[in-house]
Amino acid sequence: MTGFRGSDESLDREIAAIEGIARVRVRRVAADLKDLDRDLRELKRERARRRASSMIASETAQPVEVRVH
Repeated sequence: MTGFRGSDESLDREIAAIEGIARVRVRRVAADLKDLDRDLRELKRERARRRASSMIASETAQPVEVRVH
């Protein structure tokens, strides 16, 4: 960025404006990360549920050999 040519007051206003923009962007990114983290947790829960279901299904589906003497 080149040197700022405005007055001290306009420099202060410019700094405040950029700080405001930065805060808004940080809040948006934080909200996006929170949403992504929530989605990831839900997907992992679903994966665990499916694995548990398939393990239970495979255990109950295996035939048991019965021998009669």
